Amino acid sequence: MSLSSFFSPLTRRTKWRGIQGLCYNEKGISAVEFALIAPVMVLLYFGCIELSLLMRADRRITTTAASLGDLAARLSVITDDDMREMFQAADVLMQPHGAGNAKMRITCVADTGDGQARVQWSDGHNLTAHAPNTILSVPAGIIPPLGSVIVSEVEFDYTSSLGFVIDTTQTMGDTFYLRPRRVTVITRDRDGGSGPPAFGPTT
Repeated sequence: MSLSSFFSPLTRRTKWRGIQGLCYNEKGISAVEFALIAPVMVLLYFGCIELSLLMRADRRITTTAASLGDLAARLSVITDDDMREMFQAADVLMQPHGAGNAKMRITCVADTGDGQARVQWSDGHNLTAHAPNTILSVPAGIIPPLGSVIVSEVEFDYTSSLGFVIDTTQTMGDTFYLRPRRVTVITRDRDGGSGPPAFGPTT
């Protein structure tokens, strides 16, 4: 039997109704739509979670950098014990991430009259301290004439605990500039002599 003889009993109207039946058959359409939309919705859901965690870590870094600079700017003389206490404070502020792996640096930069921003002293944790008398680039107008500022820097390598959307380490950081509250230039008193102290707990 040929195909033409097989379909010959079907009238044009019957054929059209069959096509219409296929077009208007909605059985299982919800399952198909869900299968198409579900992966996108899951991706958006986990993406929002990871983005919120990333923003939370960035806020912790900003808060830590601002607090370190503020703590240093309140003192007139900074000792090794003061530096250790500031690191311990940073460890609390960085929770739940912790400051053990963070890169931090506190630097006193002053204009001694030549219009240049020169490093007076610097201490770093997981970050190399600036050498004294080094010219440091700072934003214009930050240092008053014959004055100084405390530069606090924090960098942190953030790794998502989920890794579903953000699957690479993100390096974030922030820098704050604060003028001393009580003196023109804050003195750095190193207990152990000329060498830089450990910036952190001794044990």
